[in-house]
Amino acid sequence: MDWLMLGWALLVGPMPSADVALAPWFAVEKPVVTASSEVWADLQAKYGRPAVNARVDRVWHAIPGLQGWQLDVTASHAATTKAADGKLHLVWHPTPPEISLASLPAEPIYRGPSQEKSVALMVNVSWGEEYVPGVLAALRRAGVRATFFLDSAWVRRHPEVARSIVAAGHEVGSHGSGHPDFRRIGTSALTQQIIGTNEVLQHTLGVTPRLLAPPGGSYDQRTVALARGHGMYTILWTVDTLDWRRPPADAIVRRIDQQMEPGALILMHPTAPTVEALPRLLQRLAEKGYTCKTVGQMVDETAVVPPPALVSRDS
Repeated sequence: MDWLMLGWALLVGPMPSADVALAPWFAVEKPVVTASSEVWADLQAKYGRPAVNARVDRVWHAIPGLQGWQLDVTASHAATTKAADGKLHLVWHPTPPEISLASLPAEPIYRGPSQEKSVALMVNVSWGEEYVPGVLAALRRAGVRATFFLDSAWVRRHPEVARSIVAAGHEVGSHGSGHPDFRRIGTSALTQQIIGTNEVLQHTLGVTPRLLAPPGGSYDQRTVALARGHGMYTILWTVDTLDWRRPPADAIVRRIDQQMEPGALILMHPTAPTVEALPRLLQRLAEKGYTCKTVGQMVDETAVVPPPALVSRDS
């Protein structure tokens, strides 16, 4: 027995065999962060959100509801234990509102709920095909999806431009055909505006619209009821850029900057000043902490701003 083995035997007993791995005496296990039921409850209270019910407002008509967020304590505990990184890993599940938009009477929609800091960009297209690529480029650079309401007469004239909108991943709704005043046409013609436009968009683009933006914002209760009968919601707007007047780009940005609010539907058209203003408008929205969603996500009551998935132990 050499001196090392003799010393080991005197101190702690026989030396382990050579095939047994010895962990260094200074090894430290990763800390495992656990949380009490009180901590999980505090996190739900701090970051979770109750669902918001849809409602009919005297001024704004139908306002969609909004999903809530509920903390899954079991999944969060498992994720936290598995990660063992000193952080709390939070798993959230969306919860639906008790009263949904679909359960309300047929009413137009001018805005979304104010409980989430999000807005929806809508682009009505009956002309201005030469500016659509510039609008798409600005949205692509910002990573934002918008909702394009397309006139079927315009789609027939410019099918490839229309297809480029779909190929870019944007949502498509109906803007009727030929830009008539929906209040001034008969019920049969109005029905054909809804059905005929949907057929053109389905045949040309492979999409079946469920959103209808009346040309010029002109509608009556027939429009709303007929649209709803065909599985569609009638969409107006909260804030108009007035870009169809071709104001300077600075005026467009300033107008939206002053009027933007959570839940707003922001109306645009493909014009030269819109293309110039859109990058700055999207930057201002981001700087103010807004997330952009589609109109479809708004009417589906989808929450797009989730609570944090990772927090420190002391949060």
